[in-house]
Amino acid sequence: MDISSKKMLDKIEELASKAKQANSEDKVQGYVIAIKALCEVMVDEKAGSVGISKPIALSQPIMSATPNVEPVKMDEANGESLFDF
Repeated sequence: MDISSKKMLDKIEELASKAKQANSEDKVQGYVIAIKALCEVMVDEKAGSVGISKPIALSQPIMSATPNVEPVKMDEANGESLFDF
């Protein structure tokens, strides 16, 4: 379904006017969230039609926090392998 930018902007204007008339902060917050969602849809749709993709956040590799530990030496063991008996 392709919705025109004009219809989206009209809906954003409608929600903005309702937000201005709202009598509680919770209702204003709800309208703002709806406006934000419509804006994100418009940006994503525009980026998709132009071929621009969203930037991907790269995370740092997780390093192990375990210190270098020497293996335990046992008198009964024949070697360093778990399978040496």
